[in-house]
Amino acid sequence: MSDTAALNLDRAGQETAENWGLTAVKQALAPGGRTYDLPFMKTAGFSGTVTLLHAEKGLVDLEWQAEAPLNSYDGIVHGGMQAALADIAQGHAYSTLIDAPCGFSTVDLSSRYLRPMPSGQTYRVTTHVLESTRRTALIETIMKRADGKTLSRFVGNWQMVERDFKLKN
Repeated sequence: MSDTAALNLDRAGQETAENWGLTAVKQALAPGGRTYDLPFMKTAGFSGTVTLLHAEKGLVDLEWQAEAPLNSYDGIVHGGMQAALADIAQGHAYSTLIDAPCGFSTVDLSSRYLRPMPSGQTYRVTTHVLESTRRTALIETIMKRADGKTLSRFVGNWQMVERDFKLKN
């Protein structure tokens, strides 16, 4: 993956330079991108079930095909699996804010489950940055079913951290 920004067109058709993080997110979530090869993505059952619909600075919009291995006993997707996907989506949204590779982590993540999420269906996972500073961000993820009704909502606090950060190709 390149450490340089790409030149793209915004929604109005104007050329804009992407920062490093936005370019990285689009590459990582592209079909066959590095996100799908992460060991926890495979173990958690997310590889091949998450599709990037749209990404821009401070926003990541995904589609998720929730599968049966993520169920509780009653055919409903386990809330912890929803929270794990929200954390992944928020990490990608935070990445869109940064100009160079660096370490960052979830500080906290709160969840609100409003309706059951049956497996075997496709859900919209929209994540946007509510507020950000130079080193922190407050990020919200909303999961909706096909009729637009909200199923769950997650708010996370994110922060840059000092650690040796290396990209693996």
